[in-house]
Order: sequence, then structure tokens, then C-alpha cells
Amino acid sequence: MSEFNEKDKNTMNNDAHSPETWTASNEPGTGGSQNTPINESSLPHINDLSEEEIYRILKEDAANVEPPESLSPLSIEKKLIGVRQDTPKRTSPWVYFAGMAACLVFGIMAGFLTFSLIRGSGNNGSADPGTEIVANAGDGGSAVTFSGKTYDELSYMNVCNIINTYNENNRQYDYVDGEVEYEEAITDEAAGAASESNDAGGDRIQFKSETTGSTAQKTDDYSRTDTQVAGVDEGDIVKTDGKYIYTIENSTFGFLIHIIEPNGNNSREIGSIEIPSSSISEMYVAENSLITIGNNWDNGKSKTIINFVDISDAAHPTISHTLTQTGGFNTSRLSGGYLYTFSEDEYYNYEAYSIDRPQDYVPQINDEVVPAGKIVRAGTDDTNNYMVMTSVPVTGDDSFTDTLAVLGGGATYYVGTEHIYIARYTGYSSSWFGFGSDYTPTTSLTKFTYFNGIFEKNTSTSFRGQIADSYYMHEFKDSFCFVYTSNDSSGQSVNGLCVVDEDLNKMGELRNIAPGERIYSSYFIDNMAYFVTYRNTDPVFAVDISNPRNPVLKSELKLPGFSSYLHSFGTDQLIGIGYGAPEDGDWDNTTKLSLFGIGNNYEITELTKEFADQYSQNIAGNNHKAVFVDEDRMIVGLGLECYNYYEVDDGTGDVGTPRNIQYYVAYQLKGNKFVKVLDTSNDKTIGDLNYRESRGVRIGDTFYVCNTTGVKKAYTISADGSKWKEA
Repeated sequence: MSEFNEKDKNTMNNDAHSPETWTASNEPGTGGSQNTPINESSLPHINDLSEEEIYRILKEDAANVEPPESLSPLSIEKKLIGVRQDTPKRTSPWVYFAGMAACLVFGIMAGFLTFSLIRGSGNNGSADPGTEIVANAGDGGSAVTFSGKTYDELSYMNVCNIINTYNENNRQYDYVDGEVEYEEAITDEAAGAASESNDAGGDRIQFKSETTGSTAQKTDDYSRTDTQVAGVDEGDIVKTDGKYIYTIENSTFGFLIHIIEPNGNNSREIGSIEIPSSSISEMYVAENSLITIGNNWDNGKSKTIINFVDISDAAHPTISHTLTQTGGFNTSRLSGGYLYTFSEDEYYNYEAYSIDRPQDYVPQINDEVVPAGKIVRAGTDDTNNYMVMTSVPVTGDDSFTDTLAVLGGGATYYVGTEHIYIARYTGYSSSWFGFGSDYTPTTSLTKFTYFNGIFEKNTSTSFRGQIADSYYMHEFKDSFCFVYTSNDSSGQSVNGLCVVDEDLNKMGELRNIAPGERIYSSYFIDNMAYFVTYRNTDPVFAVDISNPRNPVLKSELKLPGFSSYLHSFGTDQLIGIGYGAPEDGDWDNTTKLSLFGIGNNYEITELTKEFADQYSQNIAGNNHKAVFVDEDRMIVGLGLECYNYYEVDDGTGDVGTPRNIQYYVAYQLKGNKFVKVLDTSNDKTIGDLNYRESRGVRIGDTFYVCNTTGVKKAYTISADGSKWKEA
């Protein structure tokens, strides 16, 4: 923006333009008149304006500048089609014309905006209040400031060329050799520029449901969905707000939301609503809204559907509004009062796309094409698919706050309280060592900043290896840590841990961990990384990342079997859920619970273990939200499926016919032993429970076993670790 100070104003006044007669053709409210007088005393003083007000005025003034149709982005891009971007020898005259026109329009806007904001304040410097957005951290908190502008924004022409080039190359060649030199774990310098952003210092806004119209009493003493990051909620198929329990069930024309008033085994459904959708993957409860997220099909393409259901009258819920975004739903988070939704758009792999039809090759938000200024790139490799990320306040705005379409898509997401990291598998790199070859999976890692619904892309990098799960990533202070699986020069799998700085530059690394094995689970607690690899034994590793430039392997414990799920379980303890063999020589085919102790120097020991019924399977390693963990009461619960389950015949004591059964179990740690306090396998009033959809919910001292249809049975939690009785 151009400078405007007291000297400039005096010069203007000496040219016979007094403040009372000065006019501005695009001053807000003038309708573009050339003869409208301005009263200087009525103009705002810059010191009296907040940054939000300055931004609003800038936005309004910019909206009043109407460039000619010939200078619209699409018109310019049409004229630039065919202009080579990689040679300086010949440049189309349209490039110079577009640049000169843009500068002229910007200069006119700058003059009018500056004059309307800087008035006799003694400010002799330049004013540029429109380059930053300040997001309020809430009552009593500090503010976080960032530019609100993403790096390497792509125009429609850029996107069209990238997709067309990728499709053309993949049509011509069955295989494209990936002779790209990568650092073993990560490049020393991250690709792309990184933006500077201040850390958030204030409290985030938290919302709780306050539904009315029922005799149910709300309590804050209830369980939450198991989440990876404190303060960042995750959706699930069963939720509670302490007053009601909400479940999702398949229905004839979509999905049915059940609203249950909990009262032990006298719980009753007080309301329900059918959501027309092909699928609903998860939901949230916030404010007076229940938010469902799922998929639908539209003209042969997958679309993510976000429904806001008004539950202020829980007996009569209604859909207040619906939002959509292109692509199949991947995951979501709720943080700081905003819902963040991530969808994966399918591949755009048809014939060459035309620049003037962006609707054919660009994702859509609420059936409108994502603007060119909201398209960025993950990594640097060509691709033909997207990841779409959106934000919307849980208070129920009927439009998205912000949107980004990320060319290159994503697969695995880590969402912290301020940053989003997307790990995307990009193919295989090949390198030759002597007489052998190494085909190693490669990954691009992209970092974003977010706050109060506004996204900003920071930077991207690439590394040799693959991150298979969000729990394999962790943000610690100003660094980011991840565990990965790669291949060595012989093609054998190998694992590692890498720490990068805020610009994704490598700081420290441990390599060649557990050759021939792969990572099965990981869990981070502050400066400590715990992860499990498996082939024949179950090594549990503990790595200290307090010095990010020198991660230190503190402990390694080898055990039979493996843990596909890890979680903190009280002070200096971890619980592992996976598989093992109850007897020597058996296969690792039975659900196993392990309690690991963490010593003074982070030495890991197995304190106790417990096996469920033989041949039992669990979902813990595939969906951490299906596991109930209560560290205060030392309770863990989950659904199981058991093959060749033998039921005792009634009254005879004989073993009956083997059958498959699905049921729910809960264990409570009593002393140094796991005690099974709940087992629904022989409860004929419940019947089979789909172990993938079973959930445990605690409200006060009552434990509810739920599935998609609602509450199946309620139990009173014992204080002494004895078997729970029906409530």
C-alpha cells in the first residue's frame, strides 16, 4: 500500500483542495460520485479504530473497485494460455498489460483507503492495516496474529496445467521412475516458504450443550470421546453431554439420530430425527446443536454432508441447515468453538480440462467452485486430486468461515490446538546401491496454521518413509515429531523417529530401529515417544525428545505378541491393547491387555497382563474412539468378537456348541491385576453387540453399554473392583 503522511496532505491542500471540498470517487457510501464533499471531522481517526474495524473498511473499499471484465482473473488466464512459464526470452504483452492494470487499480485503492484512515494523527510512517488478520483469543486471552494469506496460491490456470500434465504423463507411461534424491528421513531444507506466526496464549472458547424441555439433569461428571490432543474434540457414533446420550443408526432413508434420557436401565428415548444421507460417519454435540458429518453421492461424485440439528427442544429436533463440500469425508475436529472438516476429493483423471470450466477440475463448496485464491499445493509433485478443508462455528452459521482446497490431497492428519499437519503418501522413490535396489514409500508433509476458523498454509517438505496413523505424530513445544517406516538398501523394512522444527527442517533423528519389523502403535506423552514394532516379538520403545536435536532411546522392552493400541493409564503407566498367545507355542490370536510401568529413567516394564477369551478380536488398533479409558477409576472397556466361543449349557455345566459371538467387556485395575468387572457375553437380554460399533459411556457412577440403536444395558461402577451390577 502506498504511503500517505502529513506532508502529502499539506501538498494536496496547497493545490486548492481544502478538507471540506476534497472528494473521493470510491469513498464508502458515496456511490462513486466525483462531487461528494467530505467533512474531515466525520472521518475516523486511525487510533480510534480496532484492527478488525480497519480490516472491515479495507474489505468494503476493495469491494467498491470494479475492474473491467477484461482484467478479471479468468479473462487474464484465458489470454495467458500457452504462454511458457519457464523461459524469460519471450513474454506475452498481456503479462505486462495485466501487471500494469493491477498496479493502477491497487494504487487508486491505496490512495482512497489511506486518506480515509489517516487524518492528522502525526503518523509520518506508512499505514498498511490490511495485511494482517487478528484473531481474538477470547476473554482474558492474548491474540494470535497471522497474515491470513496462504503461500503458493494457485490460479485456475496453474491448477488446470498441473492436472492436465499429470494425466498426460500417466497416460503415456505405465511407470514413471522416481529418481528423486531424498534425505533418509527428511530434507535438510523444507520446500516452500514458511510464514511467521505468534503462538496463541489465551484460553480457547469451549461450548457445552444446554438443552431444555426435559426432566433430565445435566452434569459435568461424564466421559468424553477418547482424543489424541487435549482440547481438540473428535467425532464419534455415540456421544453424551452429561444430560443426554446420542446415537446414530441406519434407517430406511438415511440415518436415525436417537436422543436418550439416561436413567440406568430405565433410560428412555425422548426424541429422534432421520437424516437423509448415504452415510453418517460421526457427530458432535455443541451449544444447542448436534452436528452430523457423512457422505452422499451427487452426479457420480462423493460429497461430504454436514448437518446442523437444532436440539434446543430435545423432544423435537430439527435440521437447521446443511453444508456441503466436494470429496469423501476423511476426518474432522472441533477446536475453539469451530468445526474443522477434511474431505478427500477423488481423482480428476478425464481428458484434458479446459481453463474456462473450473467446475470440471476444482472442488466445490456448497455447490460453488472454490475460488482460485483458496487453492494451494501439498508438496511439489504433480497430482490430480485434492484435500478440501473447511471451518464453521458450532454456533450454527449457515456458511463456512474459511476453505482451502489442497491440490495433492492428504491421508493422515494431526490436528493440534494451533497447527494442522497432513502426511500424504506420494509413491515410491528408487535408488540403486551396488547390485540391489530400494523402493521406498515417500511422503509429503504439509503444515498449516489455524485459528478462529482461518487457515494459513505454512510450508511443505518430503521424506523417504511413511506415516501410517495420526497417533504416529506429535507436536511438542516448537517442534514436531513423527515415527515412520521405511526400507533399507536391501528392501527390508526399517523404522525411525524424526524431529523437525516449525519450518519442517530436520533437527534430530533416530534411524534403523527394529529392522524387519513395522510400527503397530505409538503414543506420546509430553517429551516422550512410546511406540511398538512387531514381527515375532513386541518391542516397546521409549524415546526422549526433550532435546529435539538429539532424541535419545531410553528403553526397549521385548515381549511376545504386540500392542496395536497405547494409552496413558495413570501416573507413569501405559496400557497396551493388542494380541498375544495365552500359552507358549500358540499364535498371537487372542486379545491381550498389558500394563506397562515407566521407571525413573523411562525404563519400561510389563507390570501385569490379561488375556480375553481365546481367539477374541478387538477394534482398538483400528479405531481408538471405540476404547473406553478412565484413568481416574483405572477402567478400560471395549467390544470383542470371539471365534469358536463355547457357551456353558444351562444347568449342566457341559460345554456347548462353539459359535461366534460379539460382546462388551470392561476391566478395572485392582492392585496390580486386571479384574473383569463387566462381560455381556452371556446376557441373553442384550444379544450380540457389533463389536465395532459398541461404546461405553459413563455418567456419574453409572456405566452405559451402547450401540447405534441406543442404550443396551446400564451398570453401577463398583468402588472396590468387584463385578458390576445392573443399575
